[in-house]
Amino acid sequence: MSVFKRNGVGNYYIQFNYNGKTYCRSSKTTNKRTAERIERVWKDEIHLTEELGERPRIKLRDALSEHLDQKLGTKGYAYAKTNINTVTERLDVNMYVDELRDWHLSKFKSGREKEGVAAQTIKHNFQTIRSAVAWAKDHGYLTKELTFPKLKLPKHRLRYLSDEEETRLLAELEPTHHRPYRPAYEDRPAEENRKYQDNYDLVVMLLDTGGRYSEVANLKWSAINLDDGIINLWRPKVSNESIVYMTSRVKAILARRYESRLSDEHLFTNNEGEPRGYSSKGIMASFKRAGIENFRIHDLRHTCASRLVQAGLSLYEVANVLGHTDISTTQIYAHLECKDVSVKARDVLEHLQQAQI
Repeated sequence: MSVFKRNGVGNYYIQFNYNGKTYCRSSKTTNKRTAERIERVWKDEIHLTEELGERPRIKLRDALSEHLDQKLGTKGYAYAKTNINTVTERLDVNMYVDELRDWHLSKFKSGREKEGVAAQTIKHNFQTIRSAVAWAKDHGYLTKELTFPKLKLPKHRLRYLSDEEETRLLAELEPTHHRPYRPAYEDRPAEENRKYQDNYDLVVMLLDTGGRYSEVANLKWSAINLDDGIINLWRPKVSNESIVYMTSRVKAILARRYESRLSDEHLFTNNEGEPRGYSSKGIMASFKRAGIENFRIHDLRHTCASRLVQAGLSLYEVANVLGHTDISTTQIYAHLECKDVSVKARDVLEHLQQAQI
């Protein structure tokens, strides 16, 4: 059937094959007859394109909407929608895609820069426009070649904790530690102390596993093997799973949490017993109180990786620990490996010189 509803609900979708190529898009209507009429028009447009070389036109607004439909049901849907809203507010999306010119893009870039928006954000905005234009081209619509303005992206920063900074941070996160304007540990509500304990435990696990915040904060007990000291860490970003061996302090934390668990499913939960999600305000506040500047939660992952490299692990070994699918991602730690190699070279040369004496 070429006109159908996904899971039997919502708008009708149109899907068919033409000359060995599959075409699929939303009809944007819940009326089947209207959807069938749209299908006929679309097939006529494709016939004009494929057989007669004539390409139909589509407005940028509709191409952006089709791009968003492709993201439906994925984790990137919300972010794609945000980017499309940004583009829609700053570009004339009622123009046809083939009317879009380089100067439109340059004007968009200048406007975003005047708003104080980071180059990385503008890059994501441009990627949304690229994807919409690519969709239009792939589906036989008239498009023009575009040259997107160059963006000066900042070099990848590498910030990690020193041993002294880690000591200060963990002291600040310690649940019994005095909090400004709060009662002593014994006089605080149990729920408040539980949150402090969660923050402490989570930071230690991030430091010792090298996991991403979302991976560790949403861990399930089914992924924990306390007997063997293993965590099966699922990494949604790259769709793979890593086997992570627990350090002694991680194993102690997990054993304690298991005995006092509030959920049989998740390690970290919110007040309602649901997964903790992405709540990180308490941890971010602890960085500030500990006097650790220019630091983000993701830098705990950098800290783990940096220490592994400095301890002698190769970049390929560290890539395996972090779950990187591309070794180039791990190259940000290369200078640390080079430093270690330089120290080894010095020691070798000194040993040779001593042997000659």
